[in-house]
Amino acid sequence: MTQASFQRSMLRLFLLAGLAVVATACNFQYRAAVVPVEDEVLVWMVPDDGKPDYNHPVRLSSQEMTSILQEVRVQFKANWLQNFITGPLESVPLFQKPILARVALSLAEALEKAGSRQRIVFYVAQRRTNDHRDVTSGSLFVKGRGLTIVLANYQNRVDVIPGLRVYDRTTPEMAVAPQQFTLAFSRAEFVIQREPSIVDGVFGAAPSKLMVDYAQFLQGKSKKAAASGH
Repeated sequence: MTQASFQRSMLRLFLLAGLAVVATACNFQYRAAVVPVEDEVLVWMVPDDGKPDYNHPVRLSSQEMTSILQEVRVQFKANWLQNFITGPLESVPLFQKPILARVALSLAEALEKAGSRQRIVFYVAQRRTNDHRDVTSGSLFVKGRGLTIVLANYQNRVDVIPGLRVYDRTTPEMAVAPQQFTLAFSRAEFVIQREPSIVDGVFGAAPSKLMVDYAQFLQGKSKKAAASGH
């Protein structure tokens, strides 16, 4: 082997070794950037830039909050073809029973601590596979006699991709991906206001919002329980 051939061989070895080091470093960085997929229930308070006068703090027991939340339903909009073939889609509960108690307790505790210019945000992530989760998130506040729930995501899929940051935890009031649904309350007589409008709902211009007369609703449940002896 001539000296020139030897030098070329050594250069190739150094280049291959360098590429291997770079590939290993990149692979490590990607793995390090992956956010673990896990089940979470997070509730916290955020300041409202509009400086509204909410009726916070509000004292509700976890059972009272559970009673309210279990009446909230999510109604997805079917496209015209699906509507023609199967009819309207059935509404689904906002929170499934296994997770409802955890959410209700955290929201009740947060409402009792919140100030008059703070709203409550919630973030619920349910792991489906090792690399994706379904996220339900939004906000809640009380003003006057109305308890308002604003829903940005309902079991909206979030994929964990190596090297790509996800923001669903830090921005729970923003939709991860477009969804077309409205919020409803099983006891319609206690609904004060429902948003968005039909136009906004179809084109996804605003998150879905529901305001219910929570005090009247809880009073009615209390009277019914007293009358039945429970």
